Amino acid sequence: MTTTNESQAATTMSEEELSQTALGLCTDYLQGRCWSDVHADGGRIVGTDGGEVVLVTVRATMEPGSEALPTLDLADDDVAAMRRACLLYLADHGDVDAIRHDAISIAITGERRAKLRHLVGVWQWAERM
Repeated sequence: MTTTNESQAATTMSEEELSQTALGLCTDYLQGRCWSDVHADGGRIVGTDGGEVVLVTVRATMEPGSEALPTLDLADDDVAAMRRACLLYLADHGDVDAIRHDAISIAITGERRAKLRHLVGVWQWAERM
């Protein structure tokens, strides 16, 4: 059960603190899934899963005391933006054979408490031989 102090600590977090906390938690989560070269880059995460470069959009919310999983609703505009980000990354990194874009939604539910959902492969591309 979440205490009142834990809930208050989560609600006093600024947008910047929320964003940085979420990126840090998601980076740790992905490293725990054996991704390599995981790092935050301009508000999103970039890493390698197997031989595939992966860009990850992170959406963070504060939901003190919530037991529900965070939602991962993506509109057509969101998917188009992820596609565009992948194509721009490919244009800047000519040595990439495969890329995909994932989405993570994380809800900070209290002091040292969070819930996370990870949608793999919202958009992907691979060079075919």
